[in-house]
Amino acid sequence: HIDLPVSSPFHGRITLLPSCTSTQDLLRTQLPPPPAVLAAEIQTAGHGRQGKSWISEKPLGLWVSLLLEVPPDRFPVLSLLGSLAVADAVHSLTGVFPSLKWPNDLLLQNRKLAGLLVETVSRKNLPPLALLGLGLNLHQQTGGFPPELQSSAISLLQATGQTVPRARMLTAFLNNLLLRLDHPLPESMNDWRKACAQLGQPVTVRAGTETIQGVAEKLDDSGHLHLRLPDGTHRILASGEIDFPA
Repeated sequence: HIDLPVSSPFHGRITLLPSCTSTQDLLRTQLPPPPAVLAAEIQTAGHGRQGKSWISEKPLGLWVSLLLEVPPDRFPVLSLLGSLAVADAVHSLTGVFPSLKWPNDLLLQNRKLAGLLVETVSRKNLPPLALLGLGLNLHQQTGGFPPELQSSAISLLQATGQTVPRARMLTAFLNNLLLRLDHPLPESMNDWRKACAQLGQPVTVRAGTETIQGVAEKLDDSGHLHLRLPDGTHRILASGEIDFPA
């Protein structure tokens, strides 16, 4: 049961399915009027950024997608604001604040707790919609992850010993996302920097077919990562993937 105040824009806009292929794909196909929220107990073909599969065939996490109208200045940083909202929600329910990994992952004990995916849905003669997907590991024990992920993934239960119901986490995430979308952007970006473990550290970033090594010097208010390369020059990256370990 999702307990949202009647005043919430998400009130009455949430669909819960026992199973689907991918909440992200289904919401894009159905395109209900925004805002719309689709969560599934299990996904048979969940995926994250760059088409990577997201293991979600068991009802052990929060697998959810949101179709949103987002102000133009918030759209480019939606994955950052979304990950902050997840961290806020986790903190409010467990007392633990995950660290953030640019551009869209949440870590506990340097292992992946959650990932976000933001896609754009274009509309004729209207601004595009945002499709925000979240996969958050809640209740897995070690055996709940495939062997190749057991050292790099973590659940909230493993990290904190706490069992947080899916519905409570979804409610907290939706409430915190509204707060973050409303919050002054420079303050949210400062909060992001504070929670980001990679700033000031050497990182390896994969951007398209390129692999770039450098020091993550800063995150600007547009959400771009500034890298200082070994030869002293700088690169500004709008997106990419920082390798594990983070």
